Amino acid sequence: MHKYVTVSLNEVYSETYKALRSVGIEWGLAKDCANLSKWLVNHDYYFLGSVLKTADLYKEKKISTSIKENNLNKPLTSALMGLLLVEYVSANKILWKGYLHNPKFLLASMGLIAQEQNISLVLKNSKNSIIAYTNNQKLYVDTNIFNNLTGYFFLETYEFNNNCNPLSLVQNQRLEVSKINKKCWDRLSSMAFETYVPESEASKSGAGY
Repeated sequence: MHKYVTVSLNEVYSETYKALRSVGIEWGLAKDCANLSKWLVNHDYYFLGSVLKTADLYKEKKISTSIKENNLNKPLTSALMGLLLVEYVSANKILWKGYLHNPKFLLASMGLIAQEQNISLVLKNSKNSIIAYTNNQKLYVDTNIFNNLTGYFFLETYEFNNNCNPLSLVQNQRLEVSKINKKCWDRLSSMAFETYVPESEASKSGAGY
């Protein structure tokens, strides 16, 4: 029995989006997470277990989708809110601080916005140490952060100077397909399938027939 399946970036996007919709996550947030998942795969980072955990925590109401209201027991989900958070910080030029669950999705958000809008952002940990920043449409990180589940962070825009910590450049691996854990992928696919309601009189009336 094969332990892995090979999937395309488009499959990562579509199955992640549909799976998150199946647990009641608003379509815009599901779309953002699907895009971040593609970014992680395209840079050779794991995403699937984190997406499944996010879905579970969302159903259990143990993660926050409020940029302003979060705590250690209910941290902000960067898988769903990462893009909105970096857009909020960059647009308002403010310092955001709070608890984050799965910060690697915030790194993906920083990488995406840096590439699209060339915005300089810096992420610091609870000790005020720089662990990620963007510059010249590129993302630099302390790679250990990809192993973190929850922590307290500071995010803000900044003026780049050469005194920034020398962190590792995140390279685009240009992976059009990726090997994914089959058991986890099967679970994601089964969740995605739940978004399709079998045609019936009830579903017809709900769809406006």
